[in-house]
Order: sequence, then structure tokens, then C-alpha cells
Amino acid sequence: MRFGSLFVVLAAASLTGCYVPFAISDVVKDPTDGAVDTDVTGSMDTPDTDANSEDSAAPVNEDTATPPVEDTDVPPPPADDCTVTSDLIYLLERDTQGLYLFDPATLTSTRLGRLACTSGATPASMAVARDGVAYVRYSNDVVYEVDLVTLACTATSYSPGATAFGSFGMGFATDSAGTWMDHLYVANFHRLAQLDTTSWQGQVIGAVPSQSELTGNSRGELWAFFPLERPARLSQLDKATGAESNSINLSGFPAAIDIDTFAFAAWGGDFWLFVRTYGVGSSTDVYRVHNGRMTMELPRMGFDVVGAGVSTCSPTP
Repeated sequence: MRFGSLFVVLAAASLTGCYVPFAISDVVKDPTDGAVDTDVTGSMDTPDTDANSEDSAAPVNEDTATPPVEDTDVPPPPADDCTVTSDLIYLLERDTQGLYLFDPATLTSTRLGRLACTSGATPASMAVARDGVAYVRYSNDVVYEVDLVTLACTATSYSPGATAFGSFGMGFATDSAGTWMDHLYVANFHRLAQLDTTSWQGQVIGAVPSQSELTGNSRGELWAFFPLERPARLSQLDKATGAESNSINLSGFPAAIDIDTFAFAAWGGDFWLFVRTYGVGSSTDVYRVHNGRMTMELPRMGFDVVGAGVSTCSPTP
């Protein structure tokens, strides 16, 4: 994601105090009974939660994580499930629109080719599905479907003008640890939503504190990266309410004012952060968060990453 315009967006929102509906019908998911509220008045109740407070944040203990429970009622996946999508991390470069595969085990990147979705905007965020498709949001908030084999682009019917959701980060997460079925989640500078990749309509889930990028995994977990917060942090998000838990503060992370682009992916039980700071000759630095501790694994990888996508095909310990 490109970072430069975030301060302008946040300042404008605080000055105007306006509410911007996500969908025309302002569909809001009610986590208490699974019902849907189709209030068209343009208002939305912010979830009453203190899950973002420091007292509620708990460190992640990966060694004692509960193992996945298989759901025997889940239908079998389609025959082509995960046959095309790599279980490595896909990276998208800003200026040349190059698409890469990044292998965290070797810290190496393999260029797959160049996207040619549009010449009027630059890529800004990416999520990768299980069926060999990546969804790429461009700087004009148009979302394209990209075939990961041919790199052919097709504009989706997502309408940034109709939704007025603005710029967002995105990622897939499975519905639970025992299923292959997943959904696409998106977050702008103050709201989390679920986006249907067939109808391209959304359901607002809850509030988030600031602009973030999202990633998920096959355990049914959805995680957010909040580089604007002080300190910057990773948090697991409740997929029904947006409430934060298991937060990890990122000690030593660059100051928000120094960040140009950032991206985020979960892989192999760790979190991988791709961050470019301003400076002549600078390119993206790669950080790893393992057992709650952040380390820089690869300084200046040679290109500027704005999107990182890993599908829920990737195994999660």
C-alpha cells in the first residue's frame, strides 16, 4: 500500500466529521444473531468495545496454539482448489507493476512478469485467492482480477464511486480452521468489511483504529498491520466484530512519517512485513515477526513492494 496520502485522508475525515457509507444500502453485519441490518439512513453504530486498549492486548504464544479442529460438515473443495496458486508469498511492485514470488525460507524473489491492467494508475494493494486469481486494487480504487498464470487483467464490477469506501488493504481468511472456504476482508482508515468477490457488494463488520493492511491464514485467523499506531502493531481481528486481540507491538519499527509503502503477509506461522522508507536509493526492507519479536531479514530487496498476497492454501503450523 502507498502511504503518502494517508495523512491527507485522515486529516480530511477529522475536519469534516462526515460518515461515508460502504454500500448503497449500508449493509451492516450483526454478529449477535447472523442477521443483516439494511438500514439506509446512512448511519452505523460503532461497536462498543475496548478490545483495542493495551490492557486487553495479549501476546501471541505460538507454541501453545490450539490445533485446528476439522469440520466434518464442510463440503469438499473444487477439483482445482490450490492447484494453480502457489503457497509462497506473491509480491507486487509499484513502479513497473512487476509480480514476484517471494520464498521466505530462502529470502529470494522470482519475477513472474509485469501486469498491464491500466496505464492510468499504479497498484496499491493485493490479495490472493485459492483458485489462481489475485485481486489488485489500484491507486484510483478500481479492483482488477489477475490470472496468476497468464497475468491477464479483468476489471471487476467493484464500484469505488458507489461504495465510497476509499482506499483499503485486503486479505483472505478461511471461515474456520476446519474448512477450505474463505472470504475477502478489506479495511480502510476506520472500518473493517467483508467483500463478496461475486457481487462485489460489502458488509461492514466493525471499526478499526487507523489504516491497515490485512492477511489471513488457513486457521481461520484474520490479522491486521497498523503502521500508523504508536507503537505500530499487529493484531488479530474478530471476523464478526472487528475487535482486536493478541496484539504484537513492533518495537523499533520505522516512524509513520518515514514510511512510503508497506505490505503484509502471514506465512509458515510467522508474519512478513515489506516496508519502504523515504530516502535516495531506498527500496523495500523485509521484516519477520516470529514469536512476537520483529527482526529485519532482508534490507533493500531491490524493488518497491505495495502488495503482498498469500492464499489460504499456504499451510499454517
